[in-house]
Amino acid sequence: MKRLASVLAALLLAAPAAALTATTTNNANLRSAPATSAQVLTIIPAGKTLNVGTCSTWCQASYGGKAGYVSKSLLRLPISAPPALPASNGTYTNVDGQQIQRPVAADSAPPGASAHCRDGTYSFSTHRRGTCSHHGGVDNWL
Repeated sequence: MKRLASVLAALLLAAPAAALTATTTNNANLRSAPATSAQVLTIIPAGKTLNVGTCSTWCQASYGGKAGYVSKSLLRLPISAPPALPASNGTYTNVDGQQIQRPVAADSAPPGASAHCRDGTYSFSTHRRGTCSHHGGVDNWL
């Protein structure tokens, strides 16, 4: 788990130009996964600025050298925030040889999505095995 957090921290701290800066509206828990049951890595005081990446109901975030997730409801994001981008561009070939859209981040389920992943993305997988495997597992099936 520490290795995953270190890799995530490195990715977030080397954030691309599309990364956003957000401000906490209340004390906010930086968690190890996008769930209220996940381990609290640190508490971010109200009014503090942090870097955020992809957001759905949870935002990937980094603060104080740690990387994790913060509930979007506890953040003030810039009004000019860009729309949610695909988790990774393009498609992949599944075991049946079909081209399947890669998971995307969105505020609600896009047409054709089959599962909501724990990191807030939506999967278009046609098989249950491996669905959301790089996105924290399946939060719920659609």
